[in-house]
Amino acid sequence: PIMQEVCMRCHIEGGLGPMAFTSYDEVHPWAQVIKQEVAIRHMPPWGIDPTIGIQAYKNNIALSEDEIDAIVRWADAGAPEGDPADLPPTPGDQWDSTQGWELEQLLGPPDMKISTGLIPLPASGQDRWPNVTVEWPALEKPRYLRAAELRNTPAGRRALHHNNVSLRLENGPSSITTGRIVGAGAGKSWDLFPEDTGILLGAGPGSLNWGLHYALTGQEFVDEVEVALWFYPEDQPPLYESTSEYNQLIDQFTPGEPRARDILIPPHGTQTLTRVVVLDQPIMINSVRPHMHLQGVAQSMEVIWPERVDDFKGHQGSPTEVLTSVSSYDHNWQISYSYEDNARPLLPKGAALLFRTQLDNTANNPLSVDPDQWVAFGGRSVDAMSHMHMAVSYLTEEQYEEILNKRIRLAQEQLTQPTGEQGVEVWLPETARGNLDEYAGR
Repeated sequence: PIMQEVCMRCHIEGGLGPMAFTSYDEVHPWAQVIKQEVAIRHMPPWGIDPTIGIQAYKNNIALSEDEIDAIVRWADAGAPEGDPADLPPTPGDQWDSTQGWELEQLLGPPDMKISTGLIPLPASGQDRWPNVTVEWPALEKPRYLRAAELRNTPAGRRALHHNNVSLRLENGPSSITTGRIVGAGAGKSWDLFPEDTGILLGAGPGSLNWGLHYALTGQEFVDEVEVALWFYPEDQPPLYESTSEYNQLIDQFTPGEPRARDILIPPHGTQTLTRVVVLDQPIMINSVRPHMHLQGVAQSMEVIWPERVDDFKGHQGSPTEVLTSVSSYDHNWQISYSYEDNARPLLPKGAALLFRTQLDNTANNPLSVDPDQWVAFGGRSVDAMSHMHMAVSYLTEEQYEEILNKRIRLAQEQLTQPTGEQGVEVWLPETARGNLDEYAGR
């Protein structure tokens, strides 16, 4: 069951995993490797630090301690097969992206599908950036996008660095963002918005652009990329509009100067980059996705609360709190971390977000190609980059108070439940937590 629920997302024929784990005969030879990878939490890929920050994510595939212990005990016992009569039903095509769409299991058939057509790629050479634009099937009325998923060939998935699909309408912007509908990277192929949010796509004709980037693998192949879209019903729009994923640049970006000129990692050295963004209106963060290249090892997002507190010398400072810490970033797994609905960071006007990136060009980083070389900013995988992709709902003060009050009521209900039976993780801004302590008599 653990293999079917988690590992077979990638370890199937034609998947991202280098070998298939769909039967006992396929899994048994790898038992000791599997034990080692899960024991150090290298597999399944989930970079969130489990000791700090928000831990409630819809797409959390990290194994529990009990699941890890079960795998270790099985491997140490010689990886016995067990009774074939106890096998759970096979999941069929659930994870086979060559046969269907992963989100179709949840949302049903997509409302729209669009293809790039065939894209021939050589076996070797420099990275390739095919720029494909096709006609957009014009919407008669503005519609809210619920989800989007990208699919390409097995060879294309292994070579894909990123794939950003953007909509450009003839009559103006497609939404609150710059037009991106969905972004994909190694290990990430879809965006599913919370049930109360969606991207507003405008009506009328336009064009759909695929910003593709391939790192060649030594195999000549022909790729084809499709995007599937699911819309909210016209008469059931979401409560809040969201941005699609957009880049929060964590590097130097002074107007009129070359971008990212501060990214320069010395041979056998490391570098830390930071950026602070002060909020001029309330927001709710729906998902985050670190994006770095081979040198990236960690990225975090903290909130600096607007109130002031005295420190031990009497000066005024601001309290901070880690929201999400991706302490085990791996360029091969660019995961979008989608918060559970009631755990989405809800931040007031005046708060600030502090982003921090760690880059490592030493032999301690197994993905560092050549630690003897300087590394500068660039688009290739061997160059350095520092983004945090975010999907955000910008809120009015009234919407912020509405969501906050709902969460306070839910949190109060959770506090009345016995320890361990609360079931829902509710995240509240720092200023709202004192009311709950008073309610619980603490």
